[in-house]
Amino acid sequence: MNDNPEKPLEHAEHPEDFLKGAAAIAEHLRNEGLSVTDADVYYLARSKKLPIGKWGKNLIASKRRLSRDLRRAAQALTT
Repeated sequence: MNDNPEKPLEHAEHPEDFLKGAAAIAEHLRNEGLSVTDADVYYLARSKKLPIGKWGKNLIASKRRLSRDLRRAAQALTT
């Protein structure tokens, strides 16, 4: 087990793309126009409705992948 939750961010190709924690993910989703709470993020992660993973006890996500999936969902609703 890795005791350093920062490790995946240090070795990522684009570390500024990654979000760590439900609060950071919720803030990004709010910036994308969704009305979500931290608890909503835990639900979205459990139900696998968005690309949200876990690193140890922390939720993690890619801003780019979240935005891509939200755009695809919006397009599916409009077509």
